[in-house]
Amino acid sequence: MPKPTKAELNKYRKLLMARLSVLKGDVGSMREEALQASEQDASVDHLGDHGSDNYDQAFLLGLIENEEETIGLIEEALDRIDGKGEWAYGACPMCLEEAEEGRMKKGDVWIPKARLEYLPEARYCVRHKEEEERRESA
Repeated sequence: MPKPTKAELNKYRKLLMARLSVLKGDVGSMREEALQASEQDASVDHLGDHGSDNYDQAFLLGLIENEEETIGLIEEALDRIDGKGEWAYGACPMCLEEAEEGRMKKGDVWIPKARLEYLPEARYCVRHKEEEERRESA
């Protein structure tokens, strides 16, 4: 896969900025909803309602955590596009490491464009992402 061109970088930047805007809005509204749930008067509700409310609030907090993680990945990707990251945008850091060790060609370190168009904040190529997920689930 070739290195992304300037035009492609601009396209990815726009995708990332749009996604970031949506996610920040989503997280803001979820925070408000979670805060409202925690401020409800507990004296008038049925005990079973408390369990449901607690479950809903925990679920919302989990969603917020996931969205915030994605926001961090997007911000990191934007930094890499701007040349401020630890590696170039579109390159897989694990592939870069393998190329430095001579285990793969230096030109093969780029994440496929189809993956970046679908998931512009992607840090890893598919192979290394699958390896990371296997390690995390083990």
